[in-house]
Amino acid sequence: MKLVRTLNGHTERIKPIWIMRQAGRYLPEYRALRAKSKNFMEFCLSKDMVFEATLQPIQRFDFDAAIIFSDILVIPHFLGQFVAFQEGVGPILGTPDWEKILEGSISDGINVVYESIAQVRENLDPEKALIGFVGCPWTIATYMINQGKTDNFSSLVNFCKSWPLFDKLMEKLTIIIGKHAVAQIKAGANVIQLFESWASAVPTELQEEWLFKPAKTIVEHTQKCCPGTNVIYYGKGIVPNATKPLGLSKVAFGVSQDIPLDLLESQTMCLQGNLDPEKLLNGNFKNDVQKILAFSKNRPFIVNLGHGILPGTPTEHVKQFIDLVRQSA
Repeated sequence: MKLVRTLNGHTERIKPIWIMRQAGRYLPEYRALRAKSKNFMEFCLSKDMVFEATLQPIQRFDFDAAIIFSDILVIPHFLGQFVAFQEGVGPILGTPDWEKILEGSISDGINVVYESIAQVRENLDPEKALIGFVGCPWTIATYMINQGKTDNFSSLVNFCKSWPLFDKLMEKLTIIIGKHAVAQIKAGANVIQLFESWASAVPTELQEEWLFKPAKTIVEHTQKCCPGTNVIYYGKGIVPNATKPLGLSKVAFGVSQDIPLDLLESQTMCLQGNLDPEKLLNGNFKNDVQKILAFSKNRPFIVNLGHGILPGTPTEHVKQFIDLVRQSA
């Protein structure tokens, strides 16, 4: 698998490529499939639909990796907090019963994720990597506490500093997320990506405690239970701060579009990124791709976006992006 070889430190002449949210609303076949389900969570937990959605971008674009179709918020869902997705708004979570969440265990219903991974891996080309993923504790905690996406992180950070249950919630999530990562690998995933989508909201002086310590625990647990597991850490906006505390074996770093690759020139580990999704949307991406390829020529590197693909992105732009990468050698 080209992507796994790259994560193991090999410099490929033609770089592997996949994109975050590659199974998503920019694809007409995805929209047609999604219309068959009454809500997004039901869609995420249907093995047949997950199987089809995961493979759609592979069938259309021949990416070097599939990423299992799921959502980071399956964790609060299976901890008993209501989770729904509202069009144009995003995730809406119910009022948390903290006693139930902190003292209870995760529902066996989460096994559908692992069953879906096994089904995809069985039918995926052996040369294509299958990526599983988890949300990191801070990012998931923000949704659980705020009951959805927050628009005032400074207020949320101040609340978490003084909330007596915050440390206990983070500890609980770290354990559960670590187990979720291991179960995905055991089910057939070749790689785990850690999403810390709201990393940049954490003040620098709290990043070690709230971001890097939990992530390190998850990585170490995963690699202890599944030796040799490759992990990609995507901390949006904070990767230069993360490389030292998380510079473990087989940890690669996803780079968001707001971080210039030149800031990571001296790093030797595999990097992933970081085309701006807005540029892929509007078609003004050729020069940026050439810069990414020039930077990555003599190092292990996975070409990707700096964040998830935007829903209105034309499929012909994605094809052009892939062609630029694969015709570069």
